[in-house]
Amino acid sequence: MARLRKPIRVAAYTGLALPLVAILCVPLYARTTPRLAGLPFFYWFQFAWIFLTAALMAISYWLLRRTDAAVRAPEDSSGQTPPPWRA
Repeated sequence: MARLRKPIRVAAYTGLALPLVAILCVPLYARTTPRLAGLPFFYWFQFAWIFLTAALMAISYWLLRRTDAAVRAPEDSSGQTPPPWRA
């Protein structure tokens, strides 16, 4: 799992950066066609990114939680896991 940790983190962080880059590239969507249900492309493209961003954030969260589970601090001598700020 240690060898896969870095590529998984890169994939997760790329998934978090993708919406930012897509919305900041205004020439990509600064047009009116194609229309969807009467809405110009400019509006529905940005609206679609709301749902895509939520999905990408959930996937990134899942990937990072899965990767960090392998790195978590082991239980201390009392049998309790220390809080994250003490790890």
